Amino acid sequence: MLAKEKWGPIRIIGDFRLTIKLRMIVAGGGTGGHFFPAQAIRKALQNKEVEVKYIGSRSGVESSYYSSDSDDALLLNIQGIQRHISVNSIINNILFPFRFLYSYIKTWVFLHEFKPHVVIGTGGYSSGLPLLVAIHKGIKTVIQEQNSFPGITTRYLASRVDKVCIAYHESAIHLKKKIQLSLGIRFERKSS
Repeated sequence: MLAKEKWGPIRIIGDFRLTIKLRMIVAGGGTGGHFFPAQAIRKALQNKEVEVKYIGSRSGVESSYYSSDSDDALLLNIQGIQRHISVNSIINNILFPFRFLYSYIKTWVFLHEFKPHVVIGTGGYSSGLPLLVAIHKGIKTVIQEQNSFPGITTRYLASRVDKVCIAYHESAIHLKKKIQLSLGIRFERKSS
């Protein structure tokens, strides 16, 4: 363990100083575009001796990497809203509110027991619930958006989380109004 003198402020969460081992949750999945960035963040944090757990979905790509009874992960029984018309889609959309409520409660318990300092979401339907629960519990939240066009989860929660980290300037255009309203940020175009 590092000496206390070497611990300093962590920029993504303001002046919060490390005096104990930092605990974080990384959530995101459904597709590889959300899952693999979540795993890269998780690995980088673990390399910095941060205790990290993962939250994803049982129906996403992450179900191939984690088991339902893993101590390091929580896989929720949640799927995104089905946008095409079929009998299966209609049934899944009817079940959505019940799955959402059940998964919300499971996430609440998971966060309550683990007591994370920060919850990081990388997008996808499986990151929405952990971020929402963290917001309701007063836990610091970060969205890491790696796409130039943010998905529904990021667009919906951008104005409610503590920080939004983007990979492309184009992302800010799609989040501009929501972030401006909540954080008072001004976006200006640079002339070439």
